[in-house]
Amino acid sequence: MKGRFVLRRRHKVGSPLLIGAAVVILLCILSAVYSGISGNSSPITRAAGAVVRPFQQFGTGVGHFFSKGLDYFTEFDALKAENEQLKQQISDNAQLVRDAQIALEENNQLRSQLGQPENTRTTTTVSAEVIARSPGDWADTLTLDKGSSSGVNKDDLVTTVDGMLGFVSEVTDNTCEVTSITDPKMQCGALVTRTRETAIAEGDYNLMTRGALRLSYLREDSKVVVGDTVETSGRGGVFPKGILIGTVESVQPEESGLSYYAVIKPFVSVDSVSSVSIITEYTDTAE
Repeated sequence: MKGRFVLRRRHKVGSPLLIGAAVVILLCILSAVYSGISGNSSPITRAAGAVVRPFQQFGTGVGHFFSKGLDYFTEFDALKAENEQLKQQISDNAQLVRDAQIALEENNQLRSQLGQPENTRTTTTVSAEVIARSPGDWADTLTLDKGSSSGVNKDDLVTTVDGMLGFVSEVTDNTCEVTSITDPKMQCGALVTRTRETAIAEGDYNLMTRGALRLSYLREDSKVVVGDTVETSGRGGVFPKGILIGTVESVQPEESGLSYYAVIKPFVSVDSVSSVSIITEYTDTAE
């Protein structure tokens, strides 16, 4: 009796599953036949699609979410790296400022020990842009967008952040012309920073083609060497002192043999400059 009872339970449980499977198979066959005959999706396929579509949309949304998340983290890493780079540049610039301050303090201390007065400079500058260049192989003359209406005068010194560019040679109300540092008409008192030797920096026709100028009237026992820095001396009162001119490329004897001259490579590249400062007023005082 127990055996028969168990067999009946299995028959009751298995029959609905078999019937359900048969119905599913029959529906699939009918769907395929309908699609083949009509060329359209069957109602069953459309129903299945309607059921599955929300899950597909959900999956697509999740994919977009993670894709945007990855893009965000990638962009964040790039910004972080750029931020670190900027921090390093700021740190480097701050170190340069500290070094300059230390050098200035040491210089003042030495002056005090030697009984020399401390030099102080006050300058008034006008910012200007290059609006034209002279034709030719070398940009010997530049035209700027500032003139006498902005306080610019003839012989004002023109500089960039790197050093001396030239001087104002002609002025109108709203423009001025600048003769470059390599032009043969340029001449100013110069000082070799390391040795404190004074000389004359002047343009030269032969050196102008190389973008260089002369440092003339060096003594026979001059200690100037290649690589020395040259700046304005302030002698003559035309230009303020301490404006960088360039570095010594070579030192050679004059034809007379009684003195030497040096070839200077300017710090400022005349043919590429676009923004300048015009020193309209200055005072060099000693305290």
